[in-house]
Amino acid sequence: MDVALTSRLLLAVGLAVACGAAAAQPDEPRERALADFQQKIYQAGVGPATWHVSMVGASPGDKVQTVEVIGDLAAARRALDRRWPGQTRVVRGHIVSDLAYRRGHDYPFEAGLQSLDQPGFTVFKTDLAPDGHTTTVGVVGDLDAARAYLEAHYPGRTVVHGNTR
Repeated sequence: MDVALTSRLLLAVGLAVACGAAAAQPDEPRERALADFQQKIYQAGVGPATWHVSMVGASPGDKVQTVEVIGDLAAARRALDRRWPGQTRVVRGHIVSDLAYRRGHDYPFEAGLQSLDQPGFTVFKTDLAPDGHTTTVGVVGDLDAARAYLEAHYPGRTVVHGNTR
């Protein structure tokens, strides 16, 4: 009798595990497809001179991806709607900072750079430059205006790059 009870118990557990695994499998390709789609949206925001994708996401069940953009929202909307009609919603984004302390960063300085509100360019990223002494500043908009402004206000402390990284 103990063998019969043990067999039924093992059969029940085995069926539960199998059903759970079968139920979980259909979501895996969907989740992978969603992650691939979101990555394509991020990549679409690399390179344009006037806008940068800071974040992509959606609430569970949403058919439309919310795309946070730094820079020219209208240009981003046009580009994303052309590529994925009706699948994205563009909103104003914010710089996402790494909260982990890393040696060499001047975090108050980087925060000041990230909060700049200048006509002609917008900062989307700051980081410690490879030389360990200057700060790289990623901007969208007029690179020459950004370089001139930052060099005038923070001589020798910044290296400006466009929306390529």
